[in-house]
Amino acid sequence: MPAVLLILALLCPAAFAQQTAWLWDEARLPTWSVHEAAVLQRHILLTGDDILLRPRKRWPALPPSTLVTPVLHVEVSTVNPPVDIEKSRAIIISALLDAAARGSSGWVQLDMEAKPSQRVFYRSLVRDIRAALPSRIKLSVTALAWWCRAPAWLDDLAADEVVPMFFRMGKDSAAMRAILEQSPTTLHASCRARSAGFSPQEPFASAVSERYAKNYWFDRYAWKRDGADLPPTSRSPE
Repeated sequence: MPAVLLILALLCPAAFAQQTAWLWDEARLPTWSVHEAAVLQRHILLTGDDILLRPRKRWPALPPSTLVTPVLHVEVSTVNPPVDIEKSRAIIISALLDAAARGSSGWVQLDMEAKPSQRVFYRSLVRDIRAALPSRIKLSVTALAWWCRAPAWLDDLAADEVVPMFFRMGKDSAAMRAILEQSPTTLHASCRARSAGFSPQEPFASAVSERYAKNYWFDRYAWKRDGADLPPTSRSPE
């Protein structure tokens, strides 16, 4: 990077931060994310004795130059929790490897909202996925916001990137927002590193997203409403 650009990047990281849209089912690609998109590739539901796999309904229209980070979403039912979650290990790993083969960004992402009782399984699953992936493919994992205050979840996690999701935080929302805005150094180091996830429907002060080199963005309206093509940090709250 030329010296002038390097100085600008250090003084104004937001100007150089990578903005990447998450594209769930039926989502369209906003113009500001044309360089790279994180695209849901498959959904796995763990419920009772069942492991239900559902591929993406329809692949979004993307320019040939758009880099794709495939996303595997694993949902653990809270209504009917899996009887033996260990049975899903090989299926999840296989699905993640299949997703990785369909990407073009050099990354693949696991999006799994594990429960406290499943922490040991989750951490060992991430380790096994990292070991199974080719070294040229980097592993990204999303993290629930409250994990950022629970070292047992993130200490030495075998992922190349942790993406804390600072939206839909439920009962922890007010407390987490205060921490992010006023005392971010109290968060786990993984939640203060390279990347974070946000939503334009739950905006923060720009200083929060500017701390990260890469921002992932989730839109509850699938990027279909007026103004979706405006950079998320410049949009008015919805």
